[in-house]
Amino acid sequence: MSSHPKAILVLICASIVIASQGKPRSLSVEDQQTIEKAVLEANTQMMEAANSLDADRFFSYILDTDKGSIIQDGRLFKTRAEALEVVSRGFQGIDKMNRRYDQTHVTVISPEVALLTVEGSSTATLSDGRILSSRFAVSLVFVLRDGQWKVLHGHYSTPKQS
Repeated sequence: MSSHPKAILVLICASIVIASQGKPRSLSVEDQQTIEKAVLEANTQMMEAANSLDADRFFSYILDTDKGSIIQDGRLFKTRAEALEVVSRGFQGIDKMNRRYDQTHVTVISPEVALLTVEGSSTATLSDGRILSSRFAVSLVFVLRDGQWKVLHGHYSTPKQS
């Protein structure tokens, strides 16, 4: 019987915590637009880094985690460092890169979380003069950390050519 009062105390404490959190605050249209603009700006800077073949600058917008934050064409990179290494190697032998976005959508989830989805195309000029082009799709979960929008999770894919 002594566990019964403990169970009641746990329920009371849980109720107090839940009640104190209240409803999530709704974002005004202006707040949503501000977040969308900031996420798009962070993504633009990432794209500029990729077009400049600067893997370090590109990855400066990605949080350092070991929880599998990047997926590319079905491959899960367990760490940011692993993904950075693969991208850095991929930039070798490329003289010029041009990514273009055809569709970009931002969904604001909360004041600190937003989802960016993109569809576009990429053209790479290789050192030997060959030019490779492909379509791509990206989904990025951005989170606000220390006043900066950073990628918590990214999923990159290239559709199969028909």
